[in-house]
This record gives sequence, C-alpha cells and structure tokens, in this order.
Amino acid sequence: MSASSLLAEHPLQQREQWQLEDPAAWEWQGVGDATTLVLKKPSQTKPKVRRPFNLAWFSGVELESFMLTCEARLDVFNKGNNDLCIALGGVSESEFYYAHLGETADGVHLHLHVVNNADRKAITTTRVKALPWRPNHWHQIKLVRNASSGSIKVWFDDQVVLEASDKTFGKGRIGLGSFDDLGAFRKVVITPSSAP
Repeated sequence: MSASSLLAEHPLQQREQWQLEDPAAWEWQGVGDATTLVLKKPSQTKPKVRRPFNLAWFSGVELESFMLTCEARLDVFNKGNNDLCIALGGVSESEFYYAHLGETADGVHLHLHVVNNADRKAITTTRVKALPWRPNHWHQIKLVRNASSGSIKVWFDDQVVLEASDKTFGKGRIGLGSFDDLGAFRKVVITPSSAP
C-alpha cells in the first residue's frame, strides 16, 4: 500500500509513525477509527526559538500540497486565549509553518506563522476576530495547502478563518499540538493533492 493511501485512511492508527516532542505530555486513547491523540499535560520541552512548545509530528511521509481534516477539542479555558495548533511543511524543529487556532485574534494569537530558524513570524493575510471554541466539544478543522501558489487556508466548523500565502517551505511533515495548552485530536485524514 502506498504512503498516499495510508495517509488517506487514518494516520492516527499508525501510532509508530508519530514523533512526540514530549512523549510524557501525550496519551493515546481508543483504537481503530476511535483512535485519539490527547495532549494531557503541559510540555517540558524548551524550543530554541519562539514556537509551539509541544507538537506531535507524523513522520510517515513528507508532503507539499494536501488537505487535512480532523476533529479537535480544546480542553483548557483559563486565560482567555487558549489554543491548539496545526503544523505543516516541517523541515526541522525550527523550520515549519503553523496555524495558531487561538480563541481571540491579536498580535500573535489566531494567526498563520512561519518559523524559519527564528522566532515565529505572522504571515496571515485574512483572519476572523475569534474562534467559538466550546468546552467538551469536538470542532471540525480543515487545512488546505497548495505549495505551488503558496496558499494556506484553514476552516473551523466550515468557516474559513485563516488565510496566507508563503513559499518559504515546500515539502515537509505535518504536526498536531499546541503552543502551551491542552486538547485532543481525532478522525485525522490527510489527503495528498497534485497542485497545479
């Protein structure tokens, strides 16, 4: 079976293909289609540059253009701007893009960022003012990357919430996690595409 067909099925079922930056902070729950990756406690990792503290990287394949869909649950609401993150184009621990899915837009939250061997830099061209995260609720997330045009678009519960265009990175790994909060991911599907 090809890497592409494995991805299009259920990447979370391929537990051995996930690189957890801080294994003690993560927990696998469920089996089969119910497999869930849970960020259960704050990470003790100390990145060299300012970027999400804890990511789980899918190391089975590197992609340029693709669509990712998943269900995400934010599990902590204690500072007015908690978050989960989706990473892409991962070349190294300090070279990648990420979508910061924070509760409220400001200078660093609810942005698309590039991390290029330096502190994260916002590249967002369009965004909403807030995301309606709800406790104990699974939200629908979709991210589409077109490496040829540089386009990155993110949907939250069927609404486009973030857009950017950047060609710093092409092929790379995909990751899930948070800057410094807790949450969970399930029903992850990654579908490679042939960008025009």
